[in-house]
Amino acid sequence: MILISLKRKTLALIVSFIILLLVAITVFAAVQVFHNQNKYESVLAMTEMFEDTNFIAYISSFDTPQKKPGEKQYVEVFDIKEGKVILSEVSNLEIQNEVRNYLKTIKSLYTKVMPFPEKGYVIRIPFDKAIKVDQKLLNESGIKAIESVFIIISDKEAPIMLLLDAQKKPYFYTFNASIQPLLEYVKLKPDEA
Repeated sequence: MILISLKRKTLALIVSFIILLLVAITVFAAVQVFHNQNKYESVLAMTEMFEDTNFIAYISSFDTPQKKPGEKQYVEVFDIKEGKVILSEVSNLEIQNEVRNYLKTIKSLYTKVMPFPEKGYVIRIPFDKAIKVDQKLLNESGIKAIESVFIIISDKEAPIMLLLDAQKKPYFYTFNASIQPLLEYVKLKPDEA
């Protein structure tokens, strides 16, 4: 009799443990589904934004090998609303040094959800060869060398800087420098557009 009651208690404990384990697995799975749903919605929103601006195609076009010796680099102005490059100027050492100074004035990561305005410009400044960066904030993000800098200009806020790491992952930064010399170099007057 004691043996049968002991077996029933053991069996009840095992069944209770299995039920608790199944409940825990179900709750964990529900949390993961909810988390993945939020990620999916976020990625979907970003994808829709990129489709509207054609900017993702513009950035991905620079996933090419380093330029050949003697080949010219061009500073390009991409019009976000039109979805195309509207201005192009041959890059030179003076403008590259100006942009290097911008890198020294980086303040922080840009924290707003949508870094691309509906209308505005993106200026891409390539370097003749990748430059090594020794800036704490960039190095903490995994950025050790930079081939190009993208300056995003809108009429609603101060310009922001877009940098790509070695895996072409984008990082957006605020910085403290006047971009007037760059605007003059590419002959762009954002106020009139």
